[in-house]
Amino acid sequence: MRLNEELCMKFPAVLREKLLKGEIELPDTTEFDYKKLLTYRAVARKADDNREVTLEDFKSYFELKKTPKSPRGMLKVDLSKDPHYYGVSSFLKKEIVEQKMKFPNPNKKMAVGYVYKEGGPQETKTKDQHVCWWLYSNADVSGFKLWEG
Repeated sequence: MRLNEELCMKFPAVLREKLLKGEIELPDTTEFDYKKLLTYRAVARKADDNREVTLEDFKSYFELKKTPKSPRGMLKVDLSKDPHYYGVSSFLKKEIVEQKMKFPNPNKKMAVGYVYKEGGPQETKTKDQHVCWWLYSNADVSGFKLWEG
């Protein structure tokens, strides 16, 4: 989906440039106008680290210079052309995060909060309850809290 320049300008520089140059496009299933979604996300924390959730906890794989794990037997693809590589993952069910991140995990904690349209567009995959959120530069994630459950 091609976006107009005004909308592209809301994103962080690296995503903005790729969108403006047409190097990537957000999927056609991306939603810009949607109801808030309660989601769960793993954040890097040691057991005694209870600091507030911040934008630092919402970095994309690209920003972290990481490569997501691909299923065995899958061919390696050029992630720089995949818009999901620039988004942030969360899930609609905390059990999925617990399973994927092997909770209890001594290096991770669960954050819970709302993905919301003013923070950026999102794409939800109903099949696996995965939410990819492309945050705008000024997104406020202060509504996310460490899960106490």
